[in-house]
Amino acid sequence: MGNSGIFRGCGKVFRVSHRLFLLMMALTVLFPPRLLLAQDAAPDLEFQVEALLAAMTVEERVGQLFLVAFEGNEAGTGTDVATLIQQDHVGGVVLLAANANFHNSTDTPREVAELTNSLQVLAMAGGTEVPLFVAVEHEGDGYPYTQITGGTTPLPNALAIGATWDVASARDVGQVTGLELAAMGINLLLGPSVDVLDNPQPGTLGDMGSRTFGGDPMWVGQMGRAYIEGVHRGSGGRVATVAKHFPGHGGSDRLPGEEVATVDKSLAALQQVELVPFSAITGGEAGDEPVTDALMSSHIRYRDFQGEIRQFTAPVSFDAEAMEAILGLEGFSAWRATGLMVSDSLGVPAVRKTFDPTLSTFPHRRIAKEAFLAGNDLLLLSQFGLNGDWADQFRNTRDTIAFFRSEYRANPAFAARVDESVSKILRLKLRLYPEFALDAVQVHPAAALQVCGLGIEVTQRIANESVTLLYPDLSALLLPPQSGERLLIFTDARPVSECPAEECQPFSPLSQTAVEEAILRTYGPEGTEQVDPADITSLPFGQLRRFLAGEQVETDVGALLEDADWILFAQQDLNLAKGSNSDTVKLFLNHSLSAAYDARLVVMAFNAPYYLDTTEISKLSLYLGAYSKADPFVDTVVRVLFGELVPGGASPVDVAGVNYDLQRQLAPDPDQTIPLDLLEPERGASLQPPVSARLRAGPIVDRNGHRVRDGTMVTLFVEYTGGAYAPPLSVATDGGIAEGTVILTDAGQVRCRAESGEARDSGIVTLSIQSLPTPTATASRTPSPSPTVRPTRAATSTPQPISTPALAATAPPSAAVTDQPPAGIDLLLAAGATLAVAALGCLLLGERRKQPVIMVRWVLLAIIGGMLGYILYALRLVRPESWGILPDAGWAASAGMVAVVAVCALLPLVVMMRKSLRNRGGRP
Repeated sequence: MGNSGIFRGCGKVFRVSHRLFLLMMALTVLFPPRLLLAQDAAPDLEFQVEALLAAMTVEERVGQLFLVAFEGNEAGTGTDVATLIQQDHVGGVVLLAANANFHNSTDTPREVAELTNSLQVLAMAGGTEVPLFVAVEHEGDGYPYTQITGGTTPLPNALAIGATWDVASARDVGQVTGLELAAMGINLLLGPSVDVLDNPQPGTLGDMGSRTFGGDPMWVGQMGRAYIEGVHRGSGGRVATVAKHFPGHGGSDRLPGEEVATVDKSLAALQQVELVPFSAITGGEAGDEPVTDALMSSHIRYRDFQGEIRQFTAPVSFDAEAMEAILGLEGFSAWRATGLMVSDSLGVPAVRKTFDPTLSTFPHRRIAKEAFLAGNDLLLLSQFGLNGDWADQFRNTRDTIAFFRSEYRANPAFAARVDESVSKILRLKLRLYPEFALDAVQVHPAAALQVCGLGIEVTQRIANESVTLLYPDLSALLLPPQSGERLLIFTDARPVSECPAEECQPFSPLSQTAVEEAILRTYGPEGTEQVDPADITSLPFGQLRRFLAGEQVETDVGALLEDADWILFAQQDLNLAKGSNSDTVKLFLNHSLSAAYDARLVVMAFNAPYYLDTTEISKLSLYLGAYSKADPFVDTVVRVLFGELVPGGASPVDVAGVNYDLQRQLAPDPDQTIPLDLLEPERGASLQPPVSARLRAGPIVDRNGHRVRDGTMVTLFVEYTGGAYAPPLSVATDGGIAEGTVILTDAGQVRCRAESGEARDSGIVTLSIQSLPTPTATASRTPSPSPTVRPTRAATSTPQPISTPALAATAPPSAAVTDQPPAGIDLLLAAGATLAVAALGCLLLGERRKQPVIMVRWVLLAIIGGMLGYILYALRLVRPESWGILPDAGWAASAGMVAVVAVCALLPLVVMMRKSLRNRGGRP
């Protein structure tokens, strides 16, 4: 045959190889390679990150460090934001209503989607084409901590979610949030807040209000974790979360927006409270996977952090030593390897006062550099100037980025630090968008308009489940308002503006007539006709305050108070800002006039429930905690007032005015009888020692009627009626249930019971253990060992959304497990099997072995088949051990692999031999 024949033969082999390759690709698409994905996804991602970083210029690398604010809602060529993206290569932008990036209306989702599309076009127009982070604050409850309110679902705040005591509610709200943000092209959520409000400070500068899931660290961690999971699920993995405010400011003496807050706690104290929720979301808890993509550092100084109180301690966001010490803790070090640290806004008054208490200068370069070197990877530059002038902020932003470029070129250590942070930024962007292409990052504006606002049912359900009766007891409630009774409503209707007055009209987040409108919708002429509109009057807090001060008021407030049968107060928080009327309720209840009116007094708290003291509350007929001022919460409070709904929520924070102590409420209810069941052995079975009795206690509930926190200790008592002693067994709850196994080695009647905290009553489990047969005279008698107890992991009948650490049992390794083949032997065995099959094929050729092209073709086919078999085995598509033929361990598993490889290597030879026989009329 000549060389041309050999080449033709090899061509046929290559065509067959090509078909086999296509077959493998089809199989991979139809059956995802779970094993290889799990093992190789991370290396593949790291390869992409390294390749991207290597292709980037200094300008592109440095620009990725910055998340910048901009003015206006245009992103065309020549705009400031276009300059920041195309010339300074910034890594992301933050959308703010105050900068007129959008105007809240029913059309806002479409407007925002079009803006984010335009921004991404600028980013993907040249260079390495890395998508932008598009960030927004979206905490719920509307203004001021939710930027996009027009056309979106009116979401509850964190405190309202916490009052449901249901992690599924947190997950549902997160899912709505992720769905709507992703539809608008937003991929970075500056939230949620997982601060712990363990010590409410009503009326002080440190009051967190409703921006917390609660005051118990474990519950806040579970709520925050579920919320983040919901964001990822709702967005399809297209929205990353930046949990805040690390390491927690629940115990701070003021909010960090206006002035640097201080926490006088040691690191050990922080680990007991503030750091617990952050550890829960970064995977610090045993067995938990990290869920949050990033953490936001807080502008708070921790003066007792290292056992020394210094007056001029830097905020942790600028303190490299403190940041490193916290992130180096066991609960955070693994997450930090890839997790992103994001600074809070570097232009807020707290930062300005830190670097110049006189507020006469704004050292923007120094601020950004110190924040970066402290450990922040992504720097948020908003309000980045000494005043509100945008031109000044724009210059500072560009000059800071240029300064970082100079530092990169001049300082190798700084350059290495930049590359490290940029790698983390690119890694997160690749998780959001596995392919950096314009069509992958853009959204459909019309679809955004259709998707947003569909989560109202979730908010309404949470409102119904969270509204709380704070005073009096349920049994002491008065009859609801009756037909013909007059209702006088005072509302904390605060006028605010989201952006400069020339562009935005002032509005009240809780309008003066919000409660009145809710009453008339349900009980007015278009509802049940219980209430005549003429019997309701709504006034703002300001008019009542001026009346109490003896000032002239445009409305005859005194006459309205005298005629009223019900006086309702729609209260928000206690804001001490000048000109605020938020303390009007307190002024009225402490005024001598409050006792002069024969009316029932009702306070509806549309924020935190702890602003009134015991004396003030004692003068009320009804005190309701609504937590949020969103419309569904107003509707629910009205339905509770009229007796249509029974309030079922419970405050997630202390309420001193009603003697509500959270830790006491979360302890086991002493009035319950703890269920106790025998899981093994069956009741009535004939038992002889030793007996392993597996007991289940629970579900155990707290004083709020919810299952107790995971980790609540339960004591199982085992009592012999004959006098033998068994030590009590302490086990922890999981999902409100605790399980434990006691091993009983003595005969007799056994009585088992359970206690948890002050809950001392439980069901009783009795066992009758028979004596062993009397030993023969020649048998030696050995003393009976004392009864022993063994804890087992608690299990629940229903799956729990959040897993917690539990006791783990370790089984001794079996011989099958320990008898493992040496590393790398599988590949050698596969190669050997392939070559053996190739040799067998050559033998079967008979006389045709003398033709080189035939030999080459058959050997190559055997190798291709063997490679296919090895790949199918690695992808777990073909595994003999999964069919129960061989065990999935040791040499047996290797034998199964060899069998798969051999069969696949032999198949193409068989096929080719049959074809050859047909072509040659059966001749070999």
